[in-house]
Amino acid sequence: MDVFWYALVGLLLAGYLALESIDFGVGMLLPFAGEEADRGRLRRTVVPLFLANEVWLVAFAGLLFGALPLLEGELLYALRLPIVGLLTAWFLRDAALWFRGAHPGAGWRRAWDIVLPVTSLLLAAGWGAVLGALVRGLSTNGNGQPVAAATDLLHPFALLCAAVTVVGSLRQGALFADRAGALPADGAPGAGIGRLNRLLTPVLIALLALTALVGAVDTEAPVAVAVVAAVAAVAVLGSRFLQGSGRTVPALLCGIAPFLALPVMVGVTHGATVLPTRSGAGELELSGAIADSASLDLLAMTALPVLLLIALAQVWIWRVFARRIQPV
Repeated sequence: MDVFWYALVGLLLAGYLALESIDFGVGMLLPFAGEEADRGRLRRTVVPLFLANEVWLVAFAGLLFGALPLLEGELLYALRLPIVGLLTAWFLRDAALWFRGAHPGAGWRRAWDIVLPVTSLLLAAGWGAVLGALVRGLSTNGNGQPVAAATDLLHPFALLCAAVTVVGSLRQGALFADRAGALPADGAPGAGIGRLNRLLTPVLIALLALTALVGAVDTEAPVAVAVVAAVAAVAVLGSRFLQGSGRTVPALLCGIAPFLALPVMVGVTHGATVLPTRSGAGELELSGAIADSASLDLLAMTALPVLLLIALAQVWIWRVFARRIQPV
């Protein structure tokens, strides 16, 4: 059962990244919408959805605290600087979505139109770099404690993972914006996003191939990393064929593969080591991080039904609000 809780925590994080990739991508696409009306329509595609998507991050943090309390503390210490950066970008991104339309001033809106794509880019790249660093294993400080050093986050493998999340998010955002009719296809912005979407598929596949290649040299489970990256690349290619045949929803579902792949890489590379380091010092094993059996039983009776309700609510929200937007 210990593995079940660890896998469920990872699944919640993967679900957050898969859903939020659309929000990240639409945010980064805002500069393509030159006119005020186009920017407003693009923003409205994700405003009804982004809070519901963020529930999965809250659920991830809550379950991490309940099921793996020691891991949460160690992880917060090891990743304290990137977490502060991600939280800052998260708050500013949400503020941009909420506050852009709260004031009619042109300068006010232009300011938030800069904040939204920048913070969306930082969130996508930041999550990719953090997960890439965890796949390789963290550094240790003088006390033997795991820490995410700058060399971990700026290592070529971590940067490749960051590039995968950025390009994958742009692709998902462009596909979703096209499905929602955010920008007229016969206009310059809509045509530009369409061309970008077609370009992003081979770029994303190439990035996944490079990730597999570098991972084969610099990770503890080269075959597993290569297989996961290859599966994600095949799914992206399948997404492109589905998109070409007009099946947008299945294309979006296949397009989440890169965001599922990164948490999976962490698990298959390190197994029961839930906080890995490259030196082996300060590592934390699952058996030492898991909560006691009484706490896990309580979680099974409370958290699991709540997660099921959240999943059902998420499906309803997407069915109701993820539709073509209408001009105003």
